[in-house]
Amino acid sequence: DAQHKFFRFNIPVMSYDDALMQRMVAAGANVGDVIVLISYTGRTRETVDIAQLARANGATVIGITNPDSPLAAVCSVVVGVTAPEDTEVYMPMSSRIIHLTVIDILATGVTLKRGADFLGHLKKIKESLKPTRLPSE
Repeated sequence: DAQHKFFRFNIPVMSYDDALMQRMVAAGANVGDVIVLISYTGRTRETVDIAQLARANGATVIGITNPDSPLAAVCSVVVGVTAPEDTEVYMPMSSRIIHLTVIDILATGVTLKRGADFLGHLKKIKESLKPTRLPSE
């Protein structure tokens, strides 16, 4: 969802759901690159390792995670997210909704920061989809 939203801002963005690919991207990251990691618990070893690797290479690492977690401790910027949810037993649901909401808020903030001159770009992207839709009935 974040990739889909931030692509529209004319910023090169890519999402990887494979931990090995995430690790390779972190290893190739440099100053000026931004890595965003999303984790409800912030305790997944691979995610923390990837954050550390990206930081060691000079990248800015943004964690959307529990503010008191190991992941938060190694991120450059933390967007603290907590939810009363037991992910040890149940499938995460409320935390997913909260993460999606945070992504929407960040996307809105970027749009507002870009200003009114950027609205033409967003409109052009939206208009490009019109030919792909069938007429409504």
